[in-house]
Parts: sequence; structure tokens; C-alpha cells
Amino acid sequence: MRSPLILFGVALLVGSVAAPLEAQHPQKARRAAVGPDADGDGVPDAQDRCPNTPAGHRVGPDGCPLRLLLPGQQPPAAAPAPAPATTPAPTPAPPAGNANAGRPGSVTPQAAVRPTAAPGAAFTAGLAIPSYTGTSDADRDAYLRRFTQMLDSTIVTLIEVFRNTSGQPVAGAESPTSLSQRERDRWGRCRDLHFDLQSYGAAFHDLLGSLPATANVERTAAVLDTSLSTIQATAECDNITSMIAAPGRWTPWRAQYEATARRFYRDWYDQVREADDHNRAFVVAYNSTRPAAARISVPPAMPRTPPYVGAAPR
Repeated sequence: MRSPLILFGVALLVGSVAAPLEAQHPQKARRAAVGPDADGDGVPDAQDRCPNTPAGHRVGPDGCPLRLLLPGQQPPAAAPAPAPATTPAPTPAPPAGNANAGRPGSVTPQAAVRPTAAPGAAFTAGLAIPSYTGTSDADRDAYLRRFTQMLDSTIVTLIEVFRNTSGQPVAGAESPTSLSQRERDRWGRCRDLHFDLQSYGAAFHDLLGSLPATANVERTAAVLDTSLSTIQATAECDNITSMIAAPGRWTPWRAQYEATARRFYRDWYDQVREADDHNRAFVVAYNSTRPAAARISVPPAMPRTPPYVGAAPR
């Protein structure tokens, strides 16, 4: 029979070997979720469309692993995520004129609604950026030239989608049939651009270790990385297109649509303008480390005014 001292010595030896092995495989840090987060991906369970995401995977604001596509490339169709076991049956929408319609207490939580579209980057406007695969300074210069210009183009394209809109949900929309085809197309276009924008955050984060190790480049790159990861409002476009495709799963529909659209209009422009500002600051810092022939054009600044009808500077 082994003595306790021998067993204790073996345990110490195993621990000393395992510890450095674990240190060789660190996982990427994830954002802290606000609320329960069973898989620890930084997205609360109430918003997580892809539960049980494996550790170390970078996810979008919907909790699904990001998939990078070449511009114009369509991903293979993915099976919809299974509905949670606790998902209640959809509540029939109240008839028009119902006194309870639109009351906050009767709104179906988003966590209880199964999305009709495949999660992740299943949609694209052809403006997604692939990951960096170069090995030389010239490769990196060429990639960043494309990255910064395409990011600016994607943001400008999104702005054009909402140019001359009211910046408010369509008044009195009791169902998707109350929305014009132009309005429905607008939300679908925004959804596609949302997934394209997510590719920039993932690609730039993976590029950080390849950038010049100067204080100004590291600082501006870290700020740009953060601002790209905090573009969350465009995910509401994906939610609204789900509401339009399957209105029976979102009850009462009008209250759900109005609340979601307001969240989008409240935040999206400030978030993409901040990313655009940091994109320009990064380009200036990066150019300071490169010879004149390798420098990148600095994108123009965005106006502080959102593209709504009658919007004032803020």
C-alpha cells in the first residue's frame, strides 16, 4: 500500500508538468455578459442564438461563431439551431383594437422565439473581408489598404440604406404587410451589411500581432479593435427581418417591431461613426511607420449628423 507521502509527491509532480502545458494554450478573452451566460461566450443566454459555443471561438453579438467570407461568396446553407427545450408555444397575435396590444407585459421575450434564418454569416452584401494570410510587410500594406478602404465603403453603404428615412419605426405597423416593400428591403440590406461588418472585427483582431510594434500603432489599433467589436446595433436588422419572415412568432408584432427598430435607430449611427473615426486614426498612425510609397489613403470623415430627414448635428 502506497504511503500518503508518496501519493502527495506524485500529485505535486503531475501538477508542475500540467501547469506549463496549460499556459501554452491560452484562450482568447471574451466579453463579460450581462445576465446568465451558460457557454461563457460573452453573449447573455437571452440573446444567444448558438448555445454551447466551444471555448476559444470568436462570436458575433448573436452568440454564433463568426464565419469569414470572400466578397461575394455565399456560405453553405446551415441548419437552424434547435429550439430550447423550454421554448413556449407562440402566443397568437391579439386582434386589432385589443386593449392589451402593445403593452410591455404582453411582449414575447426574444429568447423564446426561434429564428427562421440560419444563424451566423448566412447573409452578405458582398463586402465582407477575408482573414489576413500574408507573410511580408508588403503583404500587410496591401491587406490594410484594402481593409481600411472596404471598411469605409461598408459603413458608407449602410448610411445610404437609411438616408432620408425618419429615424423612427413606421407608425402604426400592425404587421409586416403594413411595411412597404422598400422598407422591408431596407431591413434586409442592413442585415446583410451587419454580417459583413462582423467580419472586419474578427479579421482585424487576428491581425493585431502582425502590426508594427510602436506605441501609437498599438494604441490606435487597440481602440479600433474595440470599436469594431462594439458595433452591436446592426444586429437588430437581423431581428427585424426575422419578424418580417415569421410574424406569428413575434407577438404582439407591432410592439416587438417598434421596440427593436427604436433600439437600432438610437445606436447604430454613433457606433459605426466611432468605428470610422478610429479607422482613420489607425491609418494615420500606421502611415507614420511606412515609407511614402507604402502609405494608405486616409478615408474621409463622416458627418456628425445621421442621414435622417431633418436631422441636426449632435
